[in-house]
Amino acid sequence: MAITQTRIDGSAEQLGTAVFTATADTAVTTIHLCNISSAADATLNVYLLPSDGSTTVPTENNKLYNQLTVQATDTYIIDTEKLILANGDKIFIELPDSSGQIIATISTIGL
Repeated sequence: MAITQTRIDGSAEQLGTAVFTATADTAVTTIHLCNISSAADATLNVYLLPSDGSTTVPTENNKLYNQLTVQATDTYIIDTEKLILANGDKIFIELPDSSGQIIATISTIGL
């Protein structure tokens, strides 16, 4: 099992960088989205891009979560369904509302 953590602060550049890239067939067991801001809610989008080359940047067609709000000092946990990723699949998290600050913790296990 592996843990990856990324801080997302709402800058436009964040969407250009994946928060997780599978380096082999991998199961994502949980994603924790912790808003470390004590004053502002965070609204975010989560994208999943396949490694098949059909797209290289996140688009509306790749969204898993749209306009998800995580209240200030709260954590949202995605753990109901497991994501099975192939080598090269990527997860992106966008924070278009820059007032919150998210720490994304992604727990995975190799298959």
